[in-house]
Amino acid sequence: MKKLLAMLLVIAALTSFMACDLLPFGKEKLSRGAIDGNAYVNEYVGFTFTKPSSWVYATDEEIAETMNIGIEQFADEDFKKALDASGSLYDMMAVDKSTGANISFGYENLARTLSTRITIEEYVDALEEQTKNLSGMTVTFPDEYDTVTLGEKDYTRVICSVTANGIKMQQIYYIVKVDKYMAFAIVTIPNGSKYTVSDIENMFS
Repeated sequence: MKKLLAMLLVIAALTSFMACDLLPFGKEKLSRGAIDGNAYVNEYVGFTFTKPSSWVYATDEEIAETMNIGIEQFADEDFKKALDASGSLYDMMAVDKSTGANISFGYENLARTLSTRITIEEYVDALEEQTKNLSGMTVTFPDEYDTVTLGEKDYTRVICSVTANGIKMQQIYYIVKVDKYMAFAIVTIPNGSKYTVSDIENMFS
């Protein structure tokens, strides 16, 4: 399962995602979310994700290993500094080991990677172009994408069909642009899984 999660994250590591109009943060400043039992609470972006009991949250050490970075970047006081110095960081990963369904949440620092002025269409084009060269993997993008509300904010949603090493799945990107950052959730649902896109979205509040 660890190999499957790492394989799926290859797509995420290579991508620059879709952005929407700039949204205010209110009084919150960039900080890590917190896991409390089955719930991951992110006050900065404004949502709670509650996993099913069969799902498992990755530890900071496992996230750091997947991203090939140092564990010290996940310390609360250093998270914003690390993100400002790098392209992107993940804050949460969770996986259902029985089905392979999983979710990751993180941030991309647009000032470091691309441009704070980039449009949705430019992000989609860049993502599609980058995935064309992935060995052993085919990603099919939809002709259109829509908007869905997760917690307090509206996210651009792009639902892709993916075949990787013979495994077929849906990969759904949820993107919201805030300040110079892009917050994103990436959901992967292998074909035949008992979970649907709606099931995953209902885990948010």
